[in-house]
Amino acid sequence: MNVVDFLECSKVGDEGFIINPYEHVLTTTMEWVELPADLVGLVNLRSTFARAGVYIPPTVIDAGFKGEVTIEIIGGPNAIRVYPGQRFLHVVFLRTSSPVYKPYSGKYQGQRGVTPAMRDKA
Repeated sequence: MNVVDFLECSKVGDEGFIINPYEHVLTTTMEWVELPADLVGLVNLRSTFARAGVYIPPTVIDAGFKGEVTIEIIGGPNAIRVYPGQRFLHVVFLRTSSPVYKPYSGKYQGQRGVTPAMRDKA
């Protein structure tokens, strides 16, 4: 299944894009992240966006993950324009007391660009 079959996809230029009220948008970080087996990341929205009513669901970067991080943004009560390269997230890194038993090696390993949910086959 191709992402363009069920989502509206756009390339964003310097003009940015508007997140409409309560709209759900998937975006990706520009940075490539590689976490060792004893480091976990907690992704948080910067307060400027939170104060504007924008929201992101709890997002964890698993120990052992490698790739660009796909983020869901949920618009607040007012439309807001965001721009490529704009700082809107920060990551809190937590070191575990020992390497995790099973570092991340799932279906999103190595992802680049916006990656929608991939469902397991039943």
